[in-house]
Amino acid sequence: GLLLTKLVNMPSFALSVVTFFLCSVGALASFDWKTANTSVWLSAGAYCETNTYMSRTYKGYSAGFVPAYVIDDKGADVQAYIGTMPSQSSIYVVFRGSTSIQDWVNNLDAVLTTYPRCSGCEVHKGFYKAQQAVIATITGYVQTLKSKNPSYTVVVTGHSLGAAMATLTAIDLKESGLSPLRMFNFGSPRVGNDEFAAWASTYLTDRNRITHYKDMVPHVPMHERFTHISGEWYQDNTDVVHQCSGYEDPNCSYQWNLTNIDDHMHYLTLYMGCDAVSNSLA
Repeated sequence: GLLLTKLVNMPSFALSVVTFFLCSVGALASFDWKTANTSVWLSAGAYCETNTYMSRTYKGYSAGFVPAYVIDDKGADVQAYIGTMPSQSSIYVVFRGSTSIQDWVNNLDAVLTTYPRCSGCEVHKGFYKAQQAVIATITGYVQTLKSKNPSYTVVVTGHSLGAAMATLTAIDLKESGLSPLRMFNFGSPRVGNDEFAAWASTYLTDRNRITHYKDMVPHVPMHERFTHISGEWYQDNTDVVHQCSGYEDPNCSYQWNLTNIDDHMHYLTLYMGCDAVSNSLA
């Protein structure tokens, strides 16, 4: 392994020394802090009221984001927004997590349903049903932005339940021919079974599944038939980010039995809520 200490010169709202550990297995991969920080700020901003998505001021690492479309499907209970980040030549698709996370975790079932894209694959029925309710609309919006900005990269992101939505949506957008495509998600629950995890980990070539210390949500559903996709980056209790290997790395999030909701509410030192990204000075 290689230990790197990197001074990240952040905007006026923060200056931090970020240390991260990279496993040198084959090609040395590095954590993309720029896209990850933008993704986490946009994901936290998704917790703002949906009627503010188009008008609110995007601050911090989300500064410069230009909102274009809002999804607010009350029947499916899916909220998301889509827009461009011209400074990064990117289109962002951002999903909101549950507004009452503790209740959502307590009530989360482990019901699987057949997933049509791969043999033997199954995914969480509730996640899939919700995502399928909005995917056609989202795909149309992203294709419109891509036609106007053909060189832009599509980045799909979300926190908590929004991370599960991001995983399923990244697959469908890639299937629709949208590329290059990247996924950054934070505190995702497990989305599907072993077969799905293996297939999605191959299909989504640029996937970044970020976990934080003793966050409880990556441990659900706890049913033995659920497995995470690979691509995990684990933020430890000192905010060092480690690259993990395989689907459930015993040195990363998977090592913890006693978990909490507080670590779920903090990612890359940002509180995952509207206030944190609205009250910032930057």
